[in-house]
Amino acid sequence: MNQLKPMIIVLLMLTSTLAGCAGDDTSDLEQQIADLKQSNDQMNETINQQNQANTELQTQLDERNSEIATLNTNVAMLQSSIIDAETYRDSLLALLEDSNNTILTLQSDIVVQQNLVAEWRFRAINYYFSYADLSYADLSVGDFTGIDLSYANLSYANLRYTDLTGADLTGANLTGANLINADLGGADLGGADLSNTDLGSAELTGADLSNADLSNADLSYAYLGGANLIGADLSYAHLYGANLINANLNGANLINANLWYTNLINADLSTADLTGVSWVDTTCPDGTNSDNNGNTCENNL
Repeated sequence: MNQLKPMIIVLLMLTSTLAGCAGDDTSDLEQQIADLKQSNDQMNETINQQNQANTELQTQLDERNSEIATLNTNVAMLQSSIIDAETYRDSLLALLEDSNNTILTLQSDIVVQQNLVAEWRFRAINYYFSYADLSYADLSVGDFTGIDLSYANLSYANLRYTDLTGADLTGANLTGANLINADLGGADLGGADLSNTDLGSAELTGADLSNADLSNADLSYAYLGGANLIGADLSYAHLYGANLINANLNGANLINANLWYTNLINADLSTADLTGVSWVDTTCPDGTNSDNNGNTCENNL
């Protein structure tokens, strides 16, 4: 704009000189001057408008920069909070790991103490176990052949793979005990409480289980050849795949028992309560298959 004014003055001087040379007719020159002034005014107006627009844009830019600065401050604060939270989380994880290690140590100590208690119970009665309290004891893989455990409390004891051949367990409490693969051949379990006991694959050849409570017991694949089960309670018992050849089940309670794939050849089921028994591919006492007898052995005893 400052350069434009001198140019206009020079132009006016030139036009004045030309006017002197051309005579007194200056109407065209005056019109040109008027047009130039109008153009100059318009240019000034445009410049003013642009300056105002620039001012507004600068104001908006300043506002955006202020907002960005605020956001950057917030981001910095959030990042600091995240770092603090991560530090706190790491400390909690460390505490949790320490707690888990402590729990594992305590559990190990409890098991050791339980085993020691069981051992000292044995020693305290000088190997005479009748009426002994051995509940929850870990006696797995032990050799207790011929031992006297009559009326002992062995509820929930671990007797996996334990040798109890010929043991006296008359009236013993074995509720919930683990006797998987235990050897109870020839053992006396008359009147014993074996309810909810796991006797899976246990050896019970010739065992006396007369009047024993075997309700809800798991006898899957157990061998009970020649076992005495007179009057035994086998209600809801699982005898899946069990071998009961020559077993005596006279008067036994087999209500709702599972006899799938059970071998009952020559077993005595006379007067046994067979209400609700589940028969599937069961070998009946007479050697026939339950599947060929209307899915039952009740008529093939």
